[in-house]
Amino acid sequence: MLLKRLTIPFVAVALLVGACGAPEFEYVKNSEQQTYFKVPNEWAQVDQDALDAWAVEEEPDSAAAELRSQLMWTVAYDAAEDPDLAHIASTASTPQPVVWAKVERLVPTAAAAISLNELRDMWLPVTEDRRQFFEENGVELPYFELLHDEVLTPEKGLHGVRVVYNWRMPGRLHTFDMTALVNDDASVRYMLLVRCTASCYQERFDELQNIVTSFTVRS
Repeated sequence: MLLKRLTIPFVAVALLVGACGAPEFEYVKNSEQQTYFKVPNEWAQVDQDALDAWAVEEEPDSAAAELRSQLMWTVAYDAAEDPDLAHIASTASTPQPVVWAKVERLVPTAAAAISLNELRDMWLPVTEDRRQFFEENGVELPYFELLHDEVLTPEKGLHGVRVVYNWRMPGRLHTFDMTALVNDDASVRYMLLVRCTASCYQERFDELQNIVTSFTVRS
C-alpha cells in the first residue's frame, strides 16, 4: 500500500490558504538558487547557527569551513514543540517529523564523482554496494528496508532521485524520505530530507507528502 501511494508526480504545490485567510503553510525559498518548498505554518525553524556549523562538516575555524559555508545554503524545520538540531543530526528517536533542505555548489573534484547512486547515498548508505562497504569495514548496520526508489527529471537541466527507506535507529524504526537533485553539469546539488519514526511517517503521510512534493528547483 505504501509503495503504491508513493508513486506521485514531482510537482510544485502552490501556497495554500485556510478558509479564514491565514496561511496554512510557510513557503521557504532560496531565491538565488531558485529552490522552494513549504512547511506547515506551526512547524518551527531549527537554530540556523547550529545547523550551519553542523552542516559544514569541517573544523569550524578552518579555511575549508569558510569556503564550504560560502558554497552552501541550508535550512531545517521541526514539528516538535522544542525544535532541536539533534532531531536531524543524531540517531535519537524522532517521533515528530523534521525537514532539512540543503543546496551546495560543488567543486570540480566533487562534481566529477556525482552519480545517481551517489545521490541515493547522500545521507545514509542505501545502495547495496555502499551498505556492503560499511559492513566490510566493521560498521554494524541495523535493519534496512527500501520502500521507494525513483529517478527524477523534474525539468530540463535537472535530474536526480527520490528514495524512501527504513533504518532502525536505537530502539525505533525510522523512515527517511530524501529527494536529491543535481544540475546537468553537476555544479550544484539540491537535497530535501524528511525523517521521523516509521509510525509517525505512516500516521502523517499526507502532510509529509505535501512537503516533499512542494520541493521545487528551477535550473
